[in-house]
Amino acid sequence: MGKNSRNRQKGKGASGVGSPGRGTATPRSLSTFRADRAVDALTPAFVRWFEEGSPDSAVAAVECLTQIKAVMGRYMERTAAADVTNLELGGLSVAISDEVFAIVDTTETLTGPMGAFESSNFVVDAVHAFVEFLGETGRWSGTPAQLADALDVFDTTGEDDGGQVYLEVPEIPEEEAVEVFSNLPLIQRATALLQWVGEGKPVTTTGALRLRDIAAAAACVGVAVKGGIKQEDSPLPATAGSADEVPTVRSMYEVPLLALLWNALEATELIELKPTKAVPTADSSVFLVGEPSKRLEELVFLVDQFLVAAVLDWDPEQPWERIASGLQASILLAAATSDPPERARALAAPDNAPEAEKAMAGILTNLAVKRLEDLAELGLLTIDTHFRVPPALIRCIANVFDDDSVLADLGLDQVPDDAGVGPLM
Repeated sequence: MGKNSRNRQKGKGASGVGSPGRGTATPRSLSTFRADRAVDALTPAFVRWFEEGSPDSAVAAVECLTQIKAVMGRYMERTAAADVTNLELGGLSVAISDEVFAIVDTTETLTGPMGAFESSNFVVDAVHAFVEFLGETGRWSGTPAQLADALDVFDTTGEDDGGQVYLEVPEIPEEEAVEVFSNLPLIQRATALLQWVGEGKPVTTTGALRLRDIAAAAACVGVAVKGGIKQEDSPLPATAGSADEVPTVRSMYEVPLLALLWNALEATELIELKPTKAVPTADSSVFLVGEPSKRLEELVFLVDQFLVAAVLDWDPEQPWERIASGLQASILLAAATSDPPERARALAAPDNAPEAEKAMAGILTNLAVKRLEDLAELGLLTIDTHFRVPPALIRCIANVFDDDSVLADLGLDQVPDDAGVGPLM
């Protein structure tokens, strides 16, 4: 994705999965011991360098070092190298691949394909950061050509290698992209919510906003509600017609948009949830008023994480949710191409379903389209006769959905050319 290797590893590169730790529990070899000692000697300098590019990220730097040690141990074992500051291209590629395969084998059982994919990205980005560190701080002991070869590994390994296999992401000038993202209703509502947090807001032990703060927070995202004991005849959030009809909610999670944006702010590390308080992070100032290139990274990342939560966060115990998510993802992917899908054809998709499944297919298709309409209200796509993703946002669709493991997880092993497919029954 758009962030450099340091920024991706501020806890952001794993989309909430977190650092995977060692891929295997094999006994410590002499090579592993030597690799640990060599990396330990560089740890203080690496953490300082890491924080220069990503303030307040010492913990993330240490998590990266765990993966760096694992890969360097494999590298030394395979190449019999004497140090970790002069890395040979072939040995480094194999060491990374071995660790990634070990991580995938361990992680997929626990978190599924998406978690395994994100965890393997963490490995690649951590080592990428280490090689950049060696080069940028003058600690690389090989030749400049060898350094270039080592960095070339990351052009063919990692998150971009498995994704973006269907979409062509257009080049958008930075200034234009910043303007487009800044004007998105989603970003404006996230900005309002972040500004409302101010220097901090109290939260419950679960990290949720207190009942008395829900109304103000919901107003930031354009929803009128009030927190309190819910009455039986209370209208649903976002359906109120007058001030007297403002719905009552007992939790922020009864306001879906507020919950999604709150979780996105946490996932992108724009806020930090402490035991009793939510506070802004150093990244929040970059998101709000940072210099264009760094601000654009934060804006793109928030959209990415919002899409992950809004589309991919389905309950595996509810098969119909997977179907609805698959429909949304397939339409979004098609909408990001030069041949966007027709809305009428998408709505008519249940006509192609078996007779006994038409009713359910219609319900699921309408649900998916309604959720896409919600995304359109936030500026993430446009809907008229067709579904279309704005050019500047195609990168976000590619970041989130254009990957074989994500598509397989949704049952979309083959992405349709258009939205004329029926629900995946």
